[in-house]
Amino acid sequence: MKITVKYFGSVKDDAGREMEIIDVPEGSSVSSIIGMIKGERSGLALRKNPLMFALNQNFCDGNKILSENDELALFPVVSGG
Repeated sequence: MKITVKYFGSVKDDAGREMEIIDVPEGSSVSSIIGMIKGERSGLALRKNPLMFALNQNFCDGNKILSENDELALFPVVSGG
């Protein structure tokens, strides 16, 4: 199945792209796809800071299961004071 992955902030720099459409196995979780992407994008694999992610514009945990045409967005963790 195909999903769209969008990268924001420093994650975009690490991935070397703003977005991509990828094929993923049916029943894949957010965590498994992030692991797959890190295996293909050395900049993301070397990233020391954690990621935040959203599925279809809603923040979620890594256990969320993806469906056809979903949009997965990856962000750097931000903090404020």
